[in-house]
Amino acid sequence: MGIKPYLILNLAQTRYAIAAESVTEIFFLPELTPVAEAPPDIVGLLNLHSKFVPVMHLDLRFGRQVERCQLTDSVIIVESQELLMGVVVHQVETVNDIDDQYIQTDISYGREQKINQAFIKGVINLDDETIMLLNVDNLVRYPDALIDLVEPEKNTSELNQAKSNFYEQYFAEATQNTREILHQRAINLKGATDDLVTNDLIPIAIVCIQGRYFGLDLGIVREFTNIGRVTQIPCCPNYIIGNMNLRGEILTLVDISQPLNLDRKHDYETTKAVVIEVDETIAGIVVEEVYDVVDFSPAELKPMPVAANSNATNYFKGVVTYLDQTLNVIDLPKLLAQGSLTVELTA
Repeated sequence: MGIKPYLILNLAQTRYAIAAESVTEIFFLPELTPVAEAPPDIVGLLNLHSKFVPVMHLDLRFGRQVERCQLTDSVIIVESQELLMGVVVHQVETVNDIDDQYIQTDISYGREQKINQAFIKGVINLDDETIMLLNVDNLVRYPDALIDLVEPEKNTSELNQAKSNFYEQYFAEATQNTREILHQRAINLKGATDDLVTNDLIPIAIVCIQGRYFGLDLGIVREFTNIGRVTQIPCCPNYIIGNMNLRGEILTLVDISQPLNLDRKHDYETTKAVVIEVDETIAGIVVEEVYDVVDFSPAELKPMPVAANSNATNYFKGVVTYLDQTLNVIDLPKLLAQGSLTVELTA
């Protein structure tokens, strides 16, 4: 028996796993360029570090329809048969080290799944939950056709003409702001090279709280999740929204509007949570939307303006420029420790 790392992902409320050794990169969905004569599960091409990479949507690969893409969808770059392929999923959760003893290769386990079993390598039985282990080699079909598809000289004339088709087919509800975010993501991925990736870069999650953009240090972010059924906690301060069940773990939801001097709203039905871990304390920070994850250099993180005399400035690391806007980067460990949010959170 052996222990190997597996990437756990979510698609249509079902959890899947991919052997981590097959994964080369993970990032939020950027703007893609559809091309003619592509296999039906290919949603477009991505210019990744100046190299074209075909991107499939896992729903299409499974023979299902894609309702629509979202800003928080992720692309997993996998390598198979000497070919790079992007895979669109709803959420990347975590990397787990899993012992082979928990993997069942006989997949006739009594559950009806409308998925071609050729795509499933096995079943992981973990914490009373079934996670389907994907067969990456079988997901990447038509390798010869895909190699022809990504030839730059063949597609250069099509790239600028097809961008609108991506939104029409997969992101019809995208606002102009959403399009700008997706377009900027594509630009960043095209220009990024291994030489530019250093340990000095600061990854920041761009979120919306009470209608305003803020940055959160990704170093303490464990995952992003939709808020499900919330259980109220008696005799708690009003900034404690309640508890929710996150895959068997009780997660306390916290509203940080008050220390940020923001007007509180009371409708949390459509909001999301950023699951953070600070000093072994785990909590869900309530946000309206997660827009992006961007790497900034330390030089791009500027001090708070001297004229900013609000009490909230005590809880900001500084400001950065994002899409021609200046946004504050929240110092969450400091806010949770000193922002009058004293409560025993989920540990």
